[in-house]
Amino acid sequence: MSLLSRKQRSTANFMANTMSSSFTFIVAIVVCLLALLAGSAQAQRTPTISYITQEQIKDIGGTVEFDCSVQYASDYQVLWSKTDADPVFLSTASTLVIKDSRFSLRYDPNSSTYKLQIKDIQETDAGTYTCQVVISVVHKVSANVKLSVRRPPVISDNSTQSIVASEGSEVQMECYASGYPTPSITWRRENNAILPTGKLIALRKLCIIFQDNKRLSFHIQALVFFIVKTVLENFLSNNKY
Repeated sequence: MSLLSRKQRSTANFMANTMSSSFTFIVAIVVCLLALLAGSAQAQRTPTISYITQEQIKDIGGTVEFDCSVQYASDYQVLWSKTDADPVFLSTASTLVIKDSRFSLRYDPNSSTYKLQIKDIQETDAGTYTCQVVISVVHKVSANVKLSVRRPPVISDNSTQSIVASEGSEVQMECYASGYPTPSITWRRENNAILPTGKLIALRKLCIIFQDNKRLSFHIQALVFFIVKTVLENFLSNNKY
């Protein structure tokens, strides 16, 4: 009886050890499978751009910085480029490609952000800048940010400079201006005289450009010349920027 009990206990211990080893082995397999699945899921995640700087409006000579934050892009190239009619390649990963000392690039590993900075902004820097993650030849993820550069208003040379007309005839005067923000154009006569109506003709006009409440004035003289000058001091004092 004692011998049988010892055999039963031995068998029971063997089965318990076997089951324990099997359970441990199964748990190890499950853990490995879960790790593989997690790694596979991570590898299959498509890179995304989580943040891009919003549109910027800067003055000539100023500084601007564009931020592009990416996710799941550690195995891919992240590019900055200026994508206008004539695209310009600026950087790849954390390396600046363009040979212009005004441009610089920094990478923040904590936020996975590529920071493109432009100093001493010029009018030619205005345009669209693109941050792009290259996944394959046909698959790219990109986001754009626009840079606008303020330019003072300028009256175009093709504006009316002089008119000679007979009394009673009809005349047309034209004023074209450029700048950013786009200037609005209004007309008035010198000395704030009322604009003529009906068949009256005025050969001498004053064209004013408004930009951010600043006024620049341009005389359109009858006959021979086109004079550009600042508006009278009282107008400037009443319309401060």
